[in-house]
Amino acid sequence: MTFDFPGYDLLFIQKDCCKDETAHLFTLVFKFYSPVTGLFYILRAEYHLEDVFSIKFYCKKDRKSKYKYSKITNKGDVGNILITCAKVIPLLLVTYPTSSFGFVGARTLDKASGKVENCVNNQRFRVYRKIIAGKFGTVTFEHIEYPEISGYLLVNRRPATDIEVKEQAIKHMFTENYDNLPDL
Repeated sequence: MTFDFPGYDLLFIQKDCCKDETAHLFTLVFKFYSPVTGLFYILRAEYHLEDVFSIKFYCKKDRKSKYKYSKITNKGDVGNILITCAKVIPLLLVTYPTSSFGFVGARTLDKASGKVENCVNNQRFRVYRKIIAGKFGTVTFEHIEYPEISGYLLVNRRPATDIEVKEQAIKHMFTENYDNLPDL
């Protein structure tokens, strides 16, 4: 798959402030519609300390499921849906020009086939890695992969910073605040 799809327009919905004790400060919520699947999707850009966004999306019909990030719809249009999610990065860079971005490929849970995917180097991670590497070069971002947790990090090179120090700070923040991530 080449992922040369146009994607869809993102519609900003709201900014939700986070009032818990974690490093998660706020979330910017967007939605988009796929005419191919006939479904709406929700994209969440969760902003954290260390100037990093965690990008997540799910099908709106699954919003009440605790497995909403792991479900698959099997309705096609994955290329346009994933490209639409990637389109949020340049939008966010307008307002947050020094931000970094992280993604974790959720394990697939498919009730129809009974499939529960391993969290290491999973299918979503492999697809996200290909899309992100193809759409975002290395001028603005350092690309760092964590196949052991199916994670991908784009560390922003602006302002001129020590990439390794910034990466370590982001990793430390995420591991200190989210006990559901395996040790890095």
